[in-house]
Amino acid sequence: MWAGAFAGLAVRLEQACPRRWAGVELLPTVDSTNRRLLDSPALVSDRFHVCVAQQQTAGCGRRGRAWISAGGASLTFSVARALRPGERSTAALALAAGVGLTRGLAACGVSGFEMKWPNDLVTPTGAKLAGILVEARGRAAERVPAIVVGIGLNLTGAEALGVERPVADLSQIAGPAAVRMSGLLESILCAVVDAWDGFSESGLAPFVQEYARMDHLAGRRVRVVDSGEEGIVAGIDVRDGALLLERAGRRTRLYSGDVSIRVAPDG
Repeated sequence: MWAGAFAGLAVRLEQACPRRWAGVELLPTVDSTNRRLLDSPALVSDRFHVCVAQQQTAGCGRRGRAWISAGGASLTFSVARALRPGERSTAALALAAGVGLTRGLAACGVSGFEMKWPNDLVTPTGAKLAGILVEARGRAAERVPAIVVGIGLNLTGAEALGVERPVADLSQIAGPAAVRMSGLLESILCAVVDAWDGFSESGLAPFVQEYARMDHLAGRRVRVVDSGEEGIVAGIDVRDGALLLERAGRRTRLYSGDVSIRVAPDG
């Protein structure tokens, strides 16, 4: 039943955004869709490979946190390609991919979300709907350098996940029909690879204004969990996606690999 929902996905992707795809893999269970693609020897061109799984047994988010993926309750997938000449893998790609994710959802009539730096899609109240994880592999043996963008989107049953932070799912926000949209995945995939290509060509500049309109942290007082430092978020740096934090007249640049951010109690 699950696989049937994605029958013909490769054909539909080629029709929706042609000459972009190298292959689509549908798996009932996998340890990690990101790892599946990064381990693939077929990842040698700048066309996109896609892996979609009904369930991940060892999926993880940023900084190694577990990503809970119950069968059918979330849309869990990754898209990857070889690095293009002169292209560098960067955490800033997660911001561009996040914009692509919101565009893909909006094309299906689902909108009103916000981006929480560095890699979460949240409701206006801060409940997490989706997460993005960008990973890369270097040159080794017969493998060329490559980069992968993994996305986990909660579809149903968020209240049963049993996690400490607030979470949301698509059925709560847009109704049960939203999770049955046959074009949901291909809409998201096309929008994400469009954003990825735009990022590869021009960096974050084309995305900054759009990101700013849905920046969940902008103007809020936040706390850096690792150090306890607090400050007011002043947006992101267009050059590398660093979070800009102002405190006592001083501006600090924070990088996604270094810190975790929480809205301060009085923020």
